[in-house]
Amino acid sequence: MKICAIPFDIAYADVENNLISVAHQLNQVELDTDIAVLPELFTTAFIPDEKTVTEKAEPVDGHTVDTLRRWAQYFGFAIAGSFLATDGKGQYFNRAFFVEPMGDITFSDKRHLFPLSSENTVYTPGHALPPTIRFRGWNIKIVVCYDLRFPVWTRNQPDNLYDLLIVPSNWPISRVKPYKTLLSARAIENQIYTIGCNRTGVDKYGDYTTGMSSIFDNLGEDIKETRRNGHIYALLDLTNLKEGRERFPAYRSSDHFSIDLTPAR
Repeated sequence: MKICAIPFDIAYADVENNLISVAHQLNQVELDTDIAVLPELFTTAFIPDEKTVTEKAEPVDGHTVDTLRRWAQYFGFAIAGSFLATDGKGQYFNRAFFVEPMGDITFSDKRHLFPLSSENTVYTPGHALPPTIRFRGWNIKIVVCYDLRFPVWTRNQPDNLYDLLIVPSNWPISRVKPYKTLLSARAIENQIYTIGCNRTGVDKYGDYTTGMSSIFDNLGEDIKETRRNGHIYALLDLTNLKEGRERFPAYRSSDHFSIDLTPAR
């Protein structure tokens, strides 16, 4: 499987200009790509105030999701990321998406809302475990940004193994070491590939420099290749991944546990 991460500078609360920017970026993605990954909240960036959130949030049948479906069908690869969503009942979510070329789409809401911003007061946390997405022979999960810090949330289980973790994110350069370390750790402990697609640019929370987005193999090695346009790529090998698990079947020794999904406070 060939995967591409597209870091870009997200214009604040400007959905139309961000969609135009992403359309331009997607036109540059290599034709044999299977999945293109966008940063967290790719159409708006992080919005801290409830008034603007109310104005910019969209339902799952809105303009952004309709555009994603058309892009995936046109380009022939899946597109993953997150956007600012609403249920139409006064709740707002940082909602991950995985849109397939045939039109199927999977959503998953960010569970862990960042407490150093107002995200945990304006947005609603997810109340379900990340679903397993089956795509082109791979089992895939997607979580959002701060979710990466919580290993139980992404723990691989012997009866529901997944192979690739996708993490759209907005991590500032001041936390680059934890970001890459956690991506590598999630890959090692779960015997999977991980990809973190981080935004670029600047906002009130920090600088987001190029070079932060990364792709790690199951041994925790960064295997990304960076193109001149800033896109990063890797070829993922499912056969090698499964053979590695059989040589060292650590996943079979994992502990059984349950997660309390009552609303986080």
